[in-house]
Amino acid sequence: MKFLKALLLILPVLLFTACSKDDTAPVITITSPAEGSTLLKGQSYPVQGTVTDDTELAEINVGGVKITTFDSATKYTIANVNLPIPATTTETAGSFTVTATDKEGNTATKTVTFKIN
Repeated sequence: MKFLKALLLILPVLLFTACSKDDTAPVITITSPAEGSTLLKGQSYPVQGTVTDDTELAEINVGGVKITTFDSATKYTIANVNLPIPATTTETAGSFTVTATDKEGNTATKTVTFKIN
């Protein structure tokens, strides 16, 4: 009987814990191009960094490039995405944005700004 009472007390806690939603967003780290760097007209620059999540990634968007295949369920190394700076641009500054969403629907966004010379 004591076992049954203990089970009835513990069971709701276990169910609540198992059904609770994870609200931790993915973590985005951009290593290149660096925030505030100067990029030259007519050049193309690799976008590099990582995206990690504590549960499971669903989608990553790197400057308009949609990614849905990852290194593992919880990590992606950003590679093979280039940021071209047109030789004819009249802009003196620019930016690109990385957005990551996990399977729980949590979203993180990181924007890197740079100068154009």
